[in-house]
Formats: sequence, C-alpha cells, structure tokens
Amino acid sequence: MNDTHRHSEAHLTDSSFRTELDGLVYDWSYQFLTHQQISGYAQAKLPADFNEQREQLLNGRYLNASEGREVSHVLSRGKYSVVREGDKSKFAQMVRKLRSGKWLGATGKPITDIVNIGVGGSDLGPLMASFALREFATDIHEHHVDTHFVSSMDGGQLYAVLPICDPETTLFIVSSKSFGTIDTFANVDTAREWMLETFEPLGLSASDWLEHHIIGVSANAKKMDDYGIPAPNQLVFPETIGGRFSLWSAIGLSIATTCGVQVFEQMLEGAHLMDAHFASAPVEANIPMLMALIGVYNREERDINNLAILPYDGRFRMLPSYLQQLDMESNGKQYTYDNQPIDYPTGPIVWGGFGPNGQHAFFQHLHQGHDQFTADFVLVLHRTDKRFSARVQAALAEQQRLAVANCLAHRRLMAFGSASDNPSENYPGGHPTSLLALRELTPASFGAIIAAYEHKIFVQGLIWGLNSFDQPGVEKGKEVALDTFRALHGEDLSFDPSTDAIIKMV
Repeated sequence: MNDTHRHSEAHLTDSSFRTELDGLVYDWSYQFLTHQQISGYAQAKLPADFNEQREQLLNGRYLNASEGREVSHVLSRGKYSVVREGDKSKFAQMVRKLRSGKWLGATGKPITDIVNIGVGGSDLGPLMASFALREFATDIHEHHVDTHFVSSMDGGQLYAVLPICDPETTLFIVSSKSFGTIDTFANVDTAREWMLETFEPLGLSASDWLEHHIIGVSANAKKMDDYGIPAPNQLVFPETIGGRFSLWSAIGLSIATTCGVQVFEQMLEGAHLMDAHFASAPVEANIPMLMALIGVYNREERDINNLAILPYDGRFRMLPSYLQQLDMESNGKQYTYDNQPIDYPTGPIVWGGFGPNGQHAFFQHLHQGHDQFTADFVLVLHRTDKRFSARVQAALAEQQRLAVANCLAHRRLMAFGSASDNPSENYPGGHPTSLLALRELTPASFGAIIAAYEHKIFVQGLIWGLNSFDQPGVEKGKEVALDTFRALHGEDLSFDPSTDAIIKMV
C-alpha cells in the first residue's frame, strides 16, 4: 500500500479524525491517513477470525499457547475484580485496615509506611498509577500512610527508603507473580535484615516480622506459605494474569493503599468502559483499533521503527517507562504464535519522556535530527484542585494552559515543519503523531487510557502473528544472569575474556 499522506493543514478540517470516549479524545489528524486507508488496512491486515479472538480476550478465554493458560487480565476489572465483594473483599479490608491505622506492627504501633517490593509489572504499573492518582485520595481517617516503591536489584532504592522509615511502623508488600524473582528477593532479604536488627534486641523474631510487617501478593500461594507468610496476609491472583497486565489485580494493592479503595474501583470502571468500547465500536471510531492499525502502518509502510511517548502532564511522567515494558515485552519478538521464525519487523522501540522537560533536551533531535519517528502526545486539558485558594488555582490553571500550548505547538512543528533557506532555522517536519487528550485526568479516564494501550498491543500482536503474552527473552536473561552470579560466588565457570576479567575484579 502506497503512503499518500500529505503534510497539509487542509486535512485537519474534518473532525472525524477525532474520537472521544467519556472525556478521552484520540486525535489522529496528524497521521495524515484517510478513513478509506484505515478501512482498507483493517481489511488487509486483521486476521479473518479477529472478532472471535477479540471476544475470547474480553471473556478471559484467549489462549497463551506457549505457557498453556488463558489470558484473564480483562476480567480483573470486571467480573473478577478484587473489590467485587465490597466490604467483604479481603483486598479492600486490608487497604482500609492499613489506611485507618488499625494495622499494628509487632510493637503495637500503627503502620505509617508501606514499601512495595516488586519488579517489572509488579512495580511499573502500581508505581505509575499511584503517582498519577495520589491527589485523588480520599482520606476519611486522620491516619496517614506513605507508600514507597522499591525494584532495583542493586539496593539503590532501599538506600533512599530505609533511612526515612521506622522498622516498627513499616510494612512491606512483596509483589511477585512467581514469588521467586531473584531481583525482588534480594530486596526482601535486605529489608528482613534491617527489620530484625531492630526487632531482635526487643525479643522479637522473624515470625513477628512476617505476621505484622509483610503482605504477600502472588499467583503462587505455596511459595508464600513456604516463605512463612501467614494466610491472612496473602493475596493470591490467577496465573492467567500476566505481570505487565496485572495492575488491575491484587498487584494493585499499593495503588489502593496510596489512593484508597474508591479510587481503585473508579480506575477499574474506566478500564471496563474502554473494554466495552473496544468490543463494539466500528474500526473508524474505535480508539484501540485506530492506535493499533496506525502503529502497524507506521512500522510497515513508513518503516518507522520507534514510538516516542510524550506526556504533557506531570502526573503521567511514569507512562513512557510503563508502556515501554507493556509494548516491547509483548511484541518485541522474532517468532510466531506457533513458534515459527519470522523475518519481518514487529513491535517498535518504545521510549519517551516528560514533554516539557524533553523540549529542553531531546526535542532538538526530533525537530532537526536525521531519524524518522512517530509519537503519542498525551495531554490533560483542564485541572483543578480544591486544596488551593482561588488565587493559586488561577495561577496553576495558567500553567496548565502553558503546557497545552507547548504540546500543541511542538506537535504542529513536528508535523508541518518550518522551511527556511538558513539550515539552522529549517525544520523538516513530516513526522506523523497522535494526540491522546483528556478533558480532565480522573481515576476513570486514567484507567481508560491504560486499557486502550493494552488492547492496541493485543491487536498488533494478532496482525503480526505473535503471542503477546509470553516473554522468553526475559526468562533467558534471568538464566544467564544466574550462571554469572554463581561464578561471582566462586564456582569455576568461564564465559568470555571480558566477562571473566570483570568477575575477577569483584
């Protein structure tokens, strides 16, 4: 299919290049594609049984063949929500006990700090959502709990978190689908030593730590039992929920401890609304379908190998890192769903950063560098916060307008450029981009936009013939790292001259 796009502003007079769902606007005007091209591309690219496979995903019946289990993360924001039982929900009871000051540590003091220890999907999703939605927290109790996140295997984040916490009032959420990830338990083991250093002189033991200062969240109940975590302190989620799709499940406990159960429920409701939209909207008005088809078009027809995520609201500053894992771990593959090698490009390199800061850094390359790229701009149009006086709110609203102006301006410059005979003042333009604009950021609109990206990745995986729900490259990396770790502990293993030389230096 020939790319007939023209970088002309006349294309932008048609409002049908914008689709809105409950305050989330997807504007693909600057992709310079027509509705006819999108419709034709959908017919050419979507598998014949697409509707059936979509229905399977939305009903928890889509098969992750390589791991021999169904994919059920969509159900965790609907039919099998962790808060579906209301006040009887174990998840909700834990959150309310912690946020009300009724969860006491081993010395009888209320928990004041929660540290989520996880990595990958057990860290990136909860961290992103907690950061984005924390201002919506409704504290109906006077007790305040701070939530922190630790993921780095080198202990770098523990160096920062432990000095500001009190062992007697700190609780650790150990988030791990397998409950065996070496990165996670390197942090857990250090946290245990930090706690016991205080507890043992008080006559307390590791069992006191496990009973009062640990919650385990995993798909592996047996390993939590074996570690010694009491059953009342365990939250178990299904094996059928992949790590990078798990923030909607019990893995989202730290989101709820940060923001409250009500905010967590609203986030699920927004995602569920996007699920319904994905299920029923026609292709030309279906946000995840448009995102997916446009992404494939840019990858295959325009030969663009990277996607920049450029949020223009500070609450979304964690979004590029989250989407990097979600997309690249899902579709960065050279084998098909039935394990056959492929020789065509699949998922793009996903990168990005906070737009207002990027303007003073990597945007120079985007505007005048050699490389082609596509980008998703993410924008919040309005923001109010009743914690501030009317005077301060007016000043903050003006800052929001400044962010909106900069987002729209840079998006236009990337698309249309600015010609000049002076090379240093010539901006080539020609970069296709999309805009996801929220009229306001709310827990529901946040849930909707994240679910849209999930469904986009699923559709692209189907088009490229992939299983988007496994990650053997990640697992192989862990295996190689374990061999190297054994060598660092004295085992007689040799790799290559460079690696061997560094090992001898440790």
